[in-house]
Amino acid sequence: MVDWGAIILGFILSIIFGGIFAIIIPVWGGILGLLLAGMVVGYLVGGDAINGAVNAGFAGVFGAIVLSLLLLIAGTLILGIIGFAAATITSLFIFVGFVGVMLIMALGGAIGSIVKDEPLVEVVEHKGQ
Repeated sequence: MVDWGAIILGFILSIIFGGIFAIIIPVWGGILGLLLAGMVVGYLVGGDAINGAVNAGFAGVFGAIVLSLLLLIAGTLILGIIGFAAATITSLFIFVGFVGVMLIMALGGAIGSIVKDEPLVEVVEHKGQ
């Protein structure tokens, strides 16, 4: 089950955590920030590990798409056709890199949903008569 609220929150947290941790821990901080953002998404959606991984992976993909669109718009507005061409090439690299972001956030989402350990369906015990 896809939870768009958790996905949007994960996208925002990936930007915030990724930026803050990248400054604090130069080499691995960005990856750690993405992992933590994925864990938050996985914890929010609950369910099994696959559910957390799918939702956190969508947050990573959503981030790459939004970043690419913003680059295209800004590049075109600032530098015209040259900016559009440069932003297009940069966006291609972002789309290649988003696979890594998606995998890192999906791993965090799986961990977060495992930590929550809450099934999607309520289990009802039937007592014998």
